Amino acid sequence: MEVAASAGGAGGAKTPKDVIAKHCNACHGTGLLGAPKIGDKAAWKERADHQGGLDGILAKAITGVNAMPPKGTCADCSDDDLKAAIKEMSGL
Repeated sequence: MEVAASAGGAGGAKTPKDVIAKHCNACHGTGLLGAPKIGDKAAWKERADHQGGLDGILAKAITGVNAMPPKGTCADCSDDDLKAAIKEMSGL
């Protein structure tokens, strides 16, 4: 059962790395259109400071922000999946 969950199968929990690879990396890997880059702690901290911390960034990720669509194209991601991916990318 744990293998299916860690593989990010439908209905199972997704790992942060799976979510990032499939849904976040295209923009956050390169900083496309001003997206904070994966691992750029200063850029993510600045966003967090202006958007109400990690929960504020999560809220923006859920609803979409600027060119980023709601949930960053991961329609079947739970809020916890998104929060874990944000934490992984940002170091927050």
